[in-house]
Amino acid sequence: MPFPTEDECACGPLIPDLLVAPTVAQLAEFSVRLVDRSVPQSSRYKIADVAMVAQRSMPRYPAGYDGTVTEDDQRLYVLAAEERAIAFVLTAFATRFWRLSWRVDGTIELLQNEALLHRGPKVGRVWVASEKRCRGFSARLIEVAAQHLGVEVPALGWELPFSPAGMALVRHLLPSTFYGCGDCYALRQAINPQAVSQDAI
Repeated sequence: MPFPTEDECACGPLIPDLLVAPTVAQLAEFSVRLVDRSVPQSSRYKIADVAMVAQRSMPRYPAGYDGTVTEDDQRLYVLAAEERAIAFVLTAFATRFWRLSWRVDGTIELLQNEALLHRGPKVGRVWVASEKRCRGFSARLIEVAAQHLGVEVPALGWELPFSPAGMALVRHLLPSTFYGCGDCYALRQAINPQAVSQDAI
């Protein structure tokens, strides 16, 4: 897609193919559209444009979604105002979960040296158009996704490392302990980002 415009970042992109995806919930006047393997591939690729718009607001992180559905069962829960995507939560299934907690200073502590190995859902990305923020949409959309996946929010894993906004969101939802997902390098980035930055110098 062309480079996202300021209007798309502020209000969300217009994606007519959103109407192909089924509605699984309502949040206020908006519908939550589920984009999974049941949605035609051609439509998934077009809907994936919203991930590129989101990536503009967090350029250090990959877009995370291109419409492909693998054995990890990627699902995009899109908050939609008709054809406009104003927010989304990307989930997938992971097999490695690190048990983590928040220190008083807001940094992350590893509670167990060994990862828990099981298949369960994780949140890979969360995004809300800038003009729709501070209205609780991200937390409510995560609740919808968790319920649809058949788990409680505390059982979700969270892809590491966090963006600053992602860290604030997870700490708001889960102020004590939570599960992080990723390899050992991602875990190290989350726990000690300064040390990882020094390694790169």
